[in-house]
Amino acid sequence: MTSLQFLPSMRLPPFAPLPFVIAASFVALGWLAIFDMLGTAIFLPENGSLGPGMATASAIFLMMKGIRIELWQSLCIADVAPSFSWVSWSQFCSMGAIMTLAMMLPCATPAWRMLKTGCSAATGFAFLGGYSVIWILFSLVLATIDMTLHLHVGSHLVSTAGMTGVVAAGAIIGAGAFQWTPIKNSARLKIATGKVLASHSNESICASFAAGLRYAGCCVKSNGPLMMTMIFLGMMNIVAMALLLLAMILEKGVVRNRVSHGIGIALVLAGSTWAYWAATA
Repeated sequence: MTSLQFLPSMRLPPFAPLPFVIAASFVALGWLAIFDMLGTAIFLPENGSLGPGMATASAIFLMMKGIRIELWQSLCIADVAPSFSWVSWSQFCSMGAIMTLAMMLPCATPAWRMLKTGCSAATGFAFLGGYSVIWILFSLVLATIDMTLHLHVGSHLVSTAGMTGVVAAGAIIGAGAFQWTPIKNSARLKIATGKVLASHSNESICASFAAGLRYAGCCVKSNGPLMMTMIFLGMMNIVAMALLLLAMILEKGVVRNRVSHGIGIALVLAGSTWAYWAATA
């Protein structure tokens, strides 16, 4: 009997190297932390304020209630106090960083390849370090914008009736339209083909860190607008997080732009639907 053979890019080692397991465990802990942060919010009557789909998804979480950790739960922000405070800002930033890293670390394909194939663990973690620095900085900007909108407009902007909801839905439409632009296509191709890593060296930790910075920079150019939609869909919207992560993994795995265009069409249709609802509500 002929045994099934996987494509070379999909072949896994019989036993994953320890550095790969450690890095994967870190990502898994990030997602577990997000689930735990949602442990309190989903039981509130206003759980819909977490974003589209969360009122329905809360039924699933009700069956997954576990040990509550006050620190994580304090970071799950569905609303904010009427006035600015550094404590609230730090909570928003912590929440944003955890959410962003949990979503984007699985997309650091070169680092996972290095850790999986037995290359130097130091270079693999250095790449993840450079990659994480860029996304943490991005998350701070994202969280600051989100808190500002909470203070001056309100939470869960897409489902707000009137002009506010229309403008928020317009941002979703804009993110969808961006999927068709040359900037998006150029950045995505660099990620998909690995051209951004041309000067990378497995022998140098500094080169790996720099390669991680460059790779993350291209990821921000390619996926930044997609990530920005979380401001309008809900920063702790686990449904939107899962769908966006799936979309980013799918589109970076192919050279052709059909997947990106499909994501763009879905965002434009969803944004148009929300805009119509907001304008007529």
